Amino acid sequence: MNRLGSVVVGLVVVLAFGGVVFGEEGVATIIVDAGAYDRVDTPVSVSLEGVALGPGEGALMLVEKAGGETATYPAQLEAGSEPRLWFVVAGRTKAGTKRTFSLMKAGKAKWSGVTVAKTDEYLDLVHQGDKVLRYNHAIVPPPDGQDKLYERSGFIHPLWSTKGTVLTNIHPKDHIHHLGIWMPWTHTEFEGKAVDFWNLKAGQGTVRFNRFLSAARGPVYGGFQAEQEHVALQTAEGEKVVLNEVWDVRVFNVGGPKKGYWIWDFVSTQRCVADSPLKQVKYRYGGFGYRATGEWDEANAEYLTSEGKNRKNGHATRARWCDTSGEIDGWEGITFYSHPENFQHPEPMRIWPEGQVFFNFCPSQATDWEMEPGVDHVFRYRMYVHEGKITVAAAERVWADYAEPPKVTIDAVKPDGAIILFDGKDLSTHWTAGNKDIGWKVADGVATITPNSGSIWTKDDFSDFRMHLEFSTPYMPAKAKGQGRGNSGVYIQRRYELQILDSSEWELKRQNRELGNNDCGSLYKTRRPDVNMCKLPGQWQSYDIIFRAAKFEGEKKAKNARLTVWHNGVLVHDDYEIPNKTGAGQQEGPKAGPILLQEHGNAVKFRNVWIVPL
Repeated sequence: MNRLGSVVVGLVVVLAFGGVVFGEEGVATIIVDAGAYDRVDTPVSVSLEGVALGPGEGALMLVEKAGGETATYPAQLEAGSEPRLWFVVAGRTKAGTKRTFSLMKAGKAKWSGVTVAKTDEYLDLVHQGDKVLRYNHAIVPPPDGQDKLYERSGFIHPLWSTKGTVLTNIHPKDHIHHLGIWMPWTHTEFEGKAVDFWNLKAGQGTVRFNRFLSAARGPVYGGFQAEQEHVALQTAEGEKVVLNEVWDVRVFNVGGPKKGYWIWDFVSTQRCVADSPLKQVKYRYGGFGYRATGEWDEANAEYLTSEGKNRKNGHATRARWCDTSGEIDGWEGITFYSHPENFQHPEPMRIWPEGQVFFNFCPSQATDWEMEPGVDHVFRYRMYVHEGKITVAAAERVWADYAEPPKVTIDAVKPDGAIILFDGKDLSTHWTAGNKDIGWKVADGVATITPNSGSIWTKDDFSDFRMHLEFSTPYMPAKAKGQGRGNSGVYIQRRYELQILDSSEWELKRQNRELGNNDCGSLYKTRRPDVNMCKLPGQWQSYDIIFRAAKFEGEKKAKNARLTVWHNGVLVHDDYEIPNKTGAGQQEGPKAGPILLQEHGNAVKFRNVWIVPL
């Protein structure tokens, strides 16, 4: 497996998380409906949830047959608990029209795309050889003579234009704490004390890079996921991590120097991981911020919002998008888009009415609000980096692609012989609790364990098989530790337990311990996973399993059972030979056995469970 530092590359590059048999017609038909807008080179994605895909590798492509012509386009898979297929609807697609593609194996086809270049200090995203942006994961010191409190990691600088011009600025003299593109909060309260994560010299808070979760390079997009921590520095207990934040940044393989633009997306998912909420106090700035190059000022730069506002009248107004642009070697700019699902959308903005260029989407301008423990807050933005002055028509076209993208549907082939063990509606068809009724709750496509109701197991026995299931661990109070944190398990043949537990990197760090052989992804008490891919509670995760049963000659075991597991799309057990039953599992024997989902006192959720006998 590829690695980024010590972290497995989890957003797999053109990985057919499949092993599917691709016939001449492909494994799926994909239809793109342009809707009410003309589309030009539009990045789109479609969920592969429920599509019968198993382990394996291989490039994917879309084949389009239209007007007697056949064209092929690259496709890229984003593995995870809900795998998604990404591609670019190439060329111009007129409003009101549809395009049909077949998803097929690409063989040895190669396309140029977006790559990742990482050093010990930073990570660059590179579009067909041209640098787009740099994420600084190492601490960047302030200019000489400035307070050490200004040290920061976890921000973007430089952001380059398609001409190679640097469009961001860090540590400007008027605001030493400004850092290119970054996202701290300003006026907050935690445990009764003011905490400012933005104005670093106050010494109340800061934001730190923690680790990379994944990186991807490919013909459709390149990007990374980085985990950051928002730290309160002056609590009664000293430093305390208040927010866990994940940045998902990706540059799409569209545009480029010849076309004069980049498109890239930024998603910040923030969760309060303390026992107390973080209160956001109404204030004029804080959140997603941009400090422009120092070469832009009132004489050679301007703002334009979706509502027609400018530098002089734009501050504290709301907008779907805001363009900031100026002249260095020709006119260039960035249009910032706020997603319709964002809190307080259309978001209030901080715009400087004079001097240099600063821009900030700031939901806290509107009201006080709170970030409760265990709740995800997701902030989504798109950046359109362009040459020349933006036109309203061009800005609105990009807006339509982002806010009202083409409708993409997929008609996929399920694996031959697949048995849908849980379709989101009923457990009684394939599961039993023995001599009592199943006590688990089924609602909205999800089966949730009722604590103390008992485990369930399949009515049928299985020998060799391929299996997929998805699960989510519940949020637990901080006092719950170890095996008390969202415990469950998948018992294969009721003999070998694949553990389910809240043992994310964040949780292990909180408990000050290493990954063990009884944590999520482990073969219980037998082998820990090669990589910790466990997500935070409340997030959906996936196991994809290939199991080969032990072989017996009479009552004597001749060959051990073997197990291969992908956790959230990443290989964590590679054809491992299981020496014996695990934990509370039943004794090994020549007969096949059922799949058991363990009730262990916690309300773990399950969905999308299927199995294919081999």
